[in-house]
Amino acid sequence: MAEENREKEKPIRAKHATKRVLFAGVIVILIVLIGCFLWATNTLMSRSADKRLAAIEAARAIPAPENAAIIYNLLMESYDEGSFSTGFLDRETDSLTRRKPWLSKGYPELANWLKTHESTISALLQASKKKQCRFPINLGPQGMSNRMNRLTATRQWAFLLIRSANNDIAEGRIDTGLEKHLCLIQMAKHINQQPVMVDYLVGIAIEALASHGMARFIIEDNPTEKQLEIIEAVLPQTKNNWSKEWSTILEVERLYAKEVPSLLNRLSFWWLRSKKDTAVNNRTHKIYLRLLTDRRGKRILIALRRYKNKTAHWPQSLDQIKSSLSKEILTDPHNNGSFVYKLTDEGFKLYSKGPDNIDEDGRYKQGADDWPIWPAYGTKAENPRKNTNDE
Repeated sequence: MAEENREKEKPIRAKHATKRVLFAGVIVILIVLIGCFLWATNTLMSRSADKRLAAIEAARAIPAPENAAIIYNLLMESYDEGSFSTGFLDRETDSLTRRKPWLSKGYPELANWLKTHESTISALLQASKKKQCRFPINLGPQGMSNRMNRLTATRQWAFLLIRSANNDIAEGRIDTGLEKHLCLIQMAKHINQQPVMVDYLVGIAIEALASHGMARFIIEDNPTEKQLEIIEAVLPQTKNNWSKEWSTILEVERLYAKEVPSLLNRLSFWWLRSKKDTAVNNRTHKIYLRLLTDRRGKRILIALRRYKNKTAHWPQSLDQIKSSLSKEILTDPHNNGSFVYKLTDEGFKLYSKGPDNIDEDGRYKQGADDWPIWPAYGTKAENPRKNTNDE
């Protein structure tokens, strides 16, 4: 009986084995077809990406004499990351000398360090005389590696400039210090001209560094009318160009995704890219709105300074200076409302009420989303001359 059952099961097992072989064959064929499809698609997409990238590069092209990138590239040829290290400073001093004016006699080692980089500062000042800057987009691995190395160097150059500017201002070389502050702003503009996400974010960070130093100069260093006019001429535009700027960056980011050949990134591009783009857009948009708030805030600070230069006191409200400012500048980009201005014992505070348009007395974080313009986030309104070791 058992033997009879086994004989009956043989055809069934054979049938199942045949099905498994056929199924496996179908799977193999599907994998081959998908692989061929992905290879062909990748080739076509890469060609399309290369063509579109060439068009973008052609539209961005400028004459070499007008291109600040030429100067930055020359600096990169002799760049030594180790020479820019400030490891000889403790954390507090490292932060203070980037945020506030400081005297050479208080920090002689840092003053000597600055002298070793005078040629770099001179080259950066030369680059700042040029309005335009174009680095090759180059989406390949080597191009991205070169880009990251350049941005690392740019960050070090920015810290060098701000420290040097703070030293100049503390020691009375006001115009020289101002020139370096403005150079920093121009450097940020140069980086922001590159339609690549990482450049854009580094440019924003450098502009924020310059913005804090500029705000301190405007409010605490009694700039003349001529100096205020020079600052106004260099400050970035205040129009909300987010849609245009983001669309250009997004296009390049998508071209980069097409250049990445792995299956995971192919799938990411097809099915997940839209969701990822939205998340990145939201995060970057928040950062952009803070930047735009600071830009408009600087114009307001200049108007406040002019008022005090004429009257010897700060205005009671923004109504007393609004005739000298456009409606756009007086509009908070976070909520399309108005900025908040309040007199304090130290002078005044100026801030955005943030996306929720609720006045939280200029507090940011810990449940509050106001964005401070003056005093800037992480700083206190105080006379920097009290922090230069000259007592």
